Amino acid sequence: MAWPELGVYGEFDGKVKYGRLLKPGQDPGEAVFAEKRREDEVRRATGGTMIRWVWDELHAASEPTLQLRHCLKRSA
Repeated sequence: MAWPELGVYGEFDGKVKYGRLLKPGQDPGEAVFAEKRREDEVRRATGGTMIRWVWDELHAASEPTLQLRHCLKRSA
């Protein structure tokens, strides 16, 4: 997800990408590290805020949702 006009970028994840979606021979730690590098690059390229959600956080009071609300209010 992206709200570039607000400098806010988000990604939704699930555990499956650290299991059956791994490339042959890829370690879950390698997938996590690649993810972190991608996030760092988004921050570097945009100067924005990166927010992540997982399935358990798809509700109004979750930390990522509250963080997104804070970013949106800050930009208003």
